[in-house]
Amino acid sequence: MDDALIIVEINEKNTAISIANTDGSITHTEKYSLDIADITPETWSWEIGGLIAKTLGLENEKRSSKAIVISFPGFIDMMTGKIISSPFNKKLNNFSITNDLKINIDSPISAESKIKNALIGEHWQGIGQGVHNIIYIDLKDMYNAALLIDDQIIHGANLLAGELEIPESIKTMQHLGGEKIENIIKRIIDLAIIIDSEMIIIDAKKNNIDAIISLMKSLIKEKNYHIKIEKPMLEEKSSLMGAIKIALTLSFENTD
Repeated sequence: MDDALIIVEINEKNTAISIANTDGSITHTEKYSLDIADITPETWSWEIGGLIAKTLGLENEKRSSKAIVISFPGFIDMMTGKIISSPFNKKLNNFSITNDLKINIDSPISAESKIKNALIGEHWQGIGQGVHNIIYIDLKDMYNAALLIDDQIIHGANLLAGELEIPESIKTMQHLGGEKIENIIKRIIDLAIIIDSEMIIIDAKKNNIDAIISLMKSLIKEKNYHIKIEKPMLEEKSSLMGAIKIALTLSFENTD
């Protein structure tokens, strides 16, 4: 069997490790109860490296990694693996989550923001196929956005493109609504018009998403503008598929 593509998905309360073949098909996934708040720069390599080795062992195919991609809930400098903003663990800010792993793992390793991976995944195999300008909005976990302009993911001068600065009071609401959320939606629509987006993909909790999409469509109609508003087609696998796409590209660095 071919060497594996390894995807590490860091979430607030758990970490998922997925193994994929070089055709992009997923062969094995393990989910671990690793709380991101308990990870420090000193324990990062031991914790994550150990979970990667454990997952490969559980797959029991005796293969090594061809490329590793970390999908992280924050803003990342993809070139260096340095965390620009880690909302669930401030201790990891300015820490490179790839450098320590590279010391012990002989494989190309990269990292990207979970929300940007979700956009990449939807553009590659989801609702955004064939669309060149997309805004992806997460109002479920990250409460931020990702931008695709002319088929390119935008990171920005400070690597914070897509930061929405949503108040904590909104993030803790069970039902998103009212003037505050309407103002956030208006800001998103204004941005979409400025960059001439063709589509807005919006991810939110099931009890909120239909109302948010309805509000967004109504506000766009008021402006006499046309933008497609869609839910993620890949649902929970959006960010995983985006990370696999990055891993496929990265794996070319590991060819003989």
